[in-house]
Amino acid sequence: MKFGMFYPLAVARESNLGKGLWGLDRGLYGTAIEELREQALCADQTGWTSMLLAEHHFEVEGYHVTPNPLMLNVYLAQHTQRLRQGQLGLVLPNWNPLRLAEDIAVADHLTGGRLDVGLSRGYQSRSVGVLGQHYHADAAGSGSAQTEARNRKVFEEWFEVMRRAWTEDLFSHQGELISVPPSGLSWPHPVTARLDAGAQGGQLKRVAVVPKPRQLPHPPLFTTLTQSPETLEWAARVGSSVVTVAADPNRVRWVFDTYAQEAAKHGRTLRSGEYRPEGGVVLCRNLAVARTHEEAMETARQGSAFWTHWLGEFGFFEALRMPGQEGPVPKTFQQMLDSRFQLVGTPDAVGEQIEKLRDELGVEYIIFIMYGGITEHHRMLESIQLFGEKVIPRLRSTQAPAQGQ
Repeated sequence: MKFGMFYPLAVARESNLGKGLWGLDRGLYGTAIEELREQALCADQTGWTSMLLAEHHFEVEGYHVTPNPLMLNVYLAQHTQRLRQGQLGLVLPNWNPLRLAEDIAVADHLTGGRLDVGLSRGYQSRSVGVLGQHYHADAAGSGSAQTEARNRKVFEEWFEVMRRAWTEDLFSHQGELISVPPSGLSWPHPVTARLDAGAQGGQLKRVAVVPKPRQLPHPPLFTTLTQSPETLEWAARVGSSVVTVAADPNRVRWVFDTYAQEAAKHGRTLRSGEYRPEGGVVLCRNLAVARTHEEAMETARQGSAFWTHWLGEFGFFEALRMPGQEGPVPKTFQQMLDSRFQLVGTPDAVGEQIEKLRDELGVEYIIFIMYGGITEHHRMLESIQLFGEKVIPRLRSTQAPAQGQ
């Protein structure tokens, strides 16, 4: 099995968030980055697979201060040897697709080929509505069919431009939203003409994004998924792994089975629950590990404030709805525990919980949300180290029972 960490990086502790504009505090940000570095180093030394960050903008409240995760990916890669770096995810409508393709390719080289690429449509209007305004884009999940369709259209065309930029030497793209290059652009340089490097008759006809990524054909792709069948079908088609936060095992099985069925339509045979770098499925859960159950519960409680104070306002608790549960899903720590989204306890207890998930769902890759900055630093280090030293070896030395047993 593989295990990753997804970090919503806060710049203040749970006891202070919601009481000030902590995102403006330069000193707090510096402390958060230093703690992140130490936690990444601990994960690297104890057998974790990956560390992933998200792209969020303008979060003056301080809950999630990671406007450019690629820069942090490169920084953390310089301090680690094996730990993969990535994002969940880069919000495509916020970017020019050519610029993002370039930045990812450069980061792939600077991380030594240890880069994973997370793709997101963006769920916060404050971010997408501001940065995506030139493409008339706004956040996904707005409830407006027109906004949803526009967001998806930008996302899918931007990815197609990026894919071609990574995999083709010279290319042109004439889409609904962007032309690469625009028609009539003058480029009479004699060297370009002599090398047949995209110009014809003094005009630019094709471009090449350089450098190409270090990994072939490009870094492994991940797509965040809550409840969208359209996103699931798209991810299976392009070979992006889906990361599901669904808590209900029946819903998770539906995601896993549907992805395998859709992938088969495009020539890729996967069993339900299988992960491959060229596309598969990943389960997402919360994690808190400590030497005693009581200490683990306190670690989990501190991190849960990110959901109960912040993320819950964007509808994410719907993914934690349990079978038969009616009405609004409570935005509480107890709901996170009852739905089994939160894994908490000693290394032995957490190991048993993960073995059960593996045996029930056939899952091979789990990414745990862990709350840097919002949770006390020593608690974060303890969770990372205990899981790496006590749980990962146990799970790598045992296998799920064969089908039918």
